[in-house]
Amino acid sequence: MNSSPAFTSSTAITLPIYSGPWDKAQAAHLVRRTHFGNKINDLNQIRLAGSADDAVDLIITEAQNTVLPVDPSWYGNGGSSNILNMYDIQFRWMDQMYDGGLLERMVLFWSNHFAVSYNNMNDLPGKAPGSYVSHVYKYVKLLRQYALGDFKDLVRRVSKNSAMVYYLNNYNNRAGQPNEDFARELLELFTLGPKDKNGDPNYTETDVAEVAKAVTGWRVNDVTLNAYFDEERHDFSNKTILNQTNTFDLDGVIDLIFSERAEEVAWFISQKLYVYFVSAEPDADAVQSLADHCISVNFDIAEVIRYLLKSAHFYEERFMGARIKSPIEVFMAYFRQFEISPDSGVKEYVRLAMQELNEELLRPETVFGWAGYNPPDSDGTPGHYTWLNTNLMPSRWDNISDLIYGYDGGGSLYDPIRMAEKVSDPSNPFRVAEDLAEHLISLPLDQVGIRNVEEDFAGDPALHPGSTDSNGNERVPGFSEFPEYKINLTKILLGSIPWYEWTANSDGEGNLIYQPHFAENLRQYLSYLIQLPAYQLI
Repeated sequence: MNSSPAFTSSTAITLPIYSGPWDKAQAAHLVRRTHFGNKINDLNQIRLAGSADDAVDLIITEAQNTVLPVDPSWYGNGGSSNILNMYDIQFRWMDQMYDGGLLERMVLFWSNHFAVSYNNMNDLPGKAPGSYVSHVYKYVKLLRQYALGDFKDLVRRVSKNSAMVYYLNNYNNRAGQPNEDFARELLELFTLGPKDKNGDPNYTETDVAEVAKAVTGWRVNDVTLNAYFDEERHDFSNKTILNQTNTFDLDGVIDLIFSERAEEVAWFISQKLYVYFVSAEPDADAVQSLADHCISVNFDIAEVIRYLLKSAHFYEERFMGARIKSPIEVFMAYFRQFEISPDSGVKEYVRLAMQELNEELLRPETVFGWAGYNPPDSDGTPGHYTWLNTNLMPSRWDNISDLIYGYDGGGSLYDPIRMAEKVSDPSNPFRVAEDLAEHLISLPLDQVGIRNVEEDFAGDPALHPGSTDSNGNERVPGFSEFPEYKINLTKILLGSIPWYEWTANSDGEGNLIYQPHFAENLRQYLSYLIQLPAYQLI
């Protein structure tokens, strides 16, 4: 029952391939959506690819060739009862997010699609105490290994993963005593969704009850960490599911779903991928095209993503900076944009902050995952709005400000000058002000709403940056052509410091020695940028 049929679609909507200019805006958009923030090297590499076609191939090939991380020493051996090892899984995942690209993006996507929460698995009846830590690690390992493969195969593997068997109580599902938890989520959350694209039900309550019988008999060995089939607990009777009658088991149900409801499955997963990569408000025609392609490539997720990311639709300006960042995207983008590899103390700070911001890794709110990654709810409200409210927004500001200024009150964790050097020339206030803003914000700066600073530049009016020297040249070349936002950003950076006092001297060995006030002004400037509404967008 494990063969994958070659599906065909009755529709033929095609997304045109993007063939427009390949500039910084397009490259940065692609990097932001496929990585956790835009490292300079990543951005340069993608720009040098020369086209969306080649850039997307590069990103997907890199993801497919990623060497998987080595297992931690505590993994296995009958499990572990130490909650610190659960946190270690989260820290290791943050490391992978920092170093990785599309692969880790997809691990996060699947952890939301096939939601498992460690908080609901500890000390379940009949389970070895503490073994949940190793079960959860094995679940993350599975998602990473098969993130870009065959969707049907992934559904099958996740369904037989020990963490999932525990989390959705399928280990308690036996002949004569069915438990419908896993059966319901297999249909509603993993494959079909409750309704099709026209709003009609994809299955009935009878289907759920019959699927529950079909998936009986699964148990977990806490020593080997494997789920296994116990035929003595399985219901071998005939079941009628999706209008088909047979002695279905778990594999048979999955085969049935993908053969009898291929178009519904394709639409469901395509809409979720669209929301994750493009826009929180799905375009029905684009989703249909993606679903058609999904069927044509037999649910090969890498090929579905390749098709989407190469499309002209993906690069439309309306989608750039159109999605609200999740909490983990806020933190990891900050680290990656400034190439700050977080140490253990910072990762612990982030873990605690993520709890406060309602996105602790491997602890989703419900079996539905985090609403922020999901398609609009029944009222049509885009899911990403759930990431922000009057309480969460100030917390985001405070968290990033803590990283800028020092979360323990002992001073900044990182030298803002060295951070700025990754992006620009800190000795030039006009350049660094604009470059930092462009690097951190995904919208064009003329659309951001930069604060208007009415006060003129500090210092001697005779040395105003727009004035001319004895040769008739502007003191700051090109100043008269600077856009208003650039002038305002530079004023915000400088504060009370005259622009001509923002200087640096060489130490004779090729290094620049900056004025003492540089660091504090840069911290204040970064703090201003991260409080802009546009900073919350990706």
